[in-house]
Amino acid sequence: MLILYKSIMQSSLKSLIIGTFFDLFRNMIMRFFISFILLFAFQDLSAQDLSGRWSGILMNAGESISEGDVIYLQLESTGNNFSGLSRVELIDNEIEFATKEIKGVFDGEHLTLKDDIIRRSSKTRLSPECKLAFELKYYPESAYLKGKYSSPDCRSKFGEVVFFRANHEVNIEKEPTSTHLWRTFFTRNYEKGYPAPEILKKEQQNFKFETIHFDFDKAEIRPEYKEFLDRMARILDAVHDLRVKITGHTDGEGTDDYNMDLSERRADALRDYFKKRGVEPEKLEIDFKGKRQPVSSNQTKEGRQENRRVVFEFI
Repeated sequence: MLILYKSIMQSSLKSLIIGTFFDLFRNMIMRFFISFILLFAFQDLSAQDLSGRWSGILMNAGESISEGDVIYLQLESTGNNFSGLSRVELIDNEIEFATKEIKGVFDGEHLTLKDDIIRRSSKTRLSPECKLAFELKYYPESAYLKGKYSSPDCRSKFGEVVFFRANHEVNIEKEPTSTHLWRTFFTRNYEKGYPAPEILKKEQQNFKFETIHFDFDKAEIRPEYKEFLDRMARILDAVHDLRVKITGHTDGEGTDDYNMDLSERRADALRDYFKKRGVEPEKLEIDFKGKRQPVSSNQTKEGRQENRRVVFEFI
């Protein structure tokens, strides 16, 4: 009996040791896996590619974005070190500028830059003569590169700056390579809380149209479509060169003249919806086909419902 008891105790102890060993081993594997994931996440952050061309607005302390001067960046990276050119142009005065050499370093979160003047448009007080230092951070959700700036030689020159990726060339010649027309659209969108143009472009490219259906003999928009329509209104409002064609249709019930009028009222209802959400009228084109272009049979209830519709296309 004593021998049996010892045998059971030894077996239990052995199982406990083995179980403890496997628990420790499992915990080690889990810690390694979590550390591995965090390491790659940190490397992705620190490897953020900020090279390329950027356009933006310098807002001196107390200024709104609509009052700020234009700035362009052209950056190249070698590891965490950055170099390139910048060009500051006075608001609505492209001929008054300063082109500068710029250098800096990225620490995985902040990009610190300092510039040194290469060429000024003139030696008058109108020319932007101050050297600038920047501390910037990239925000992936909006694709903005923004932060603060100051000047080591002009004490009153400090404030905020915001950049977005663009194709505007940075040069040292007197004549600018682009006008400030983009500035009007950009400042408007920034003040409305829209992300950078590259994000908006992706939203436009990935946008999926839905067909809007109507009740019999009605032109009122059903509530279930409003979330979709609001997303479309945002894109239409934010992308300055985008327009939409809105085409109304009906089922086969009734006369041709009556259905042409009904399909027009349905298209008008969508146009009015977008206008109330801030979309400019010139971005909205309507068309109406009455009962002439059915997508389903008018011999069934389900088919007639499919035909009572408005469809969209970007133009």
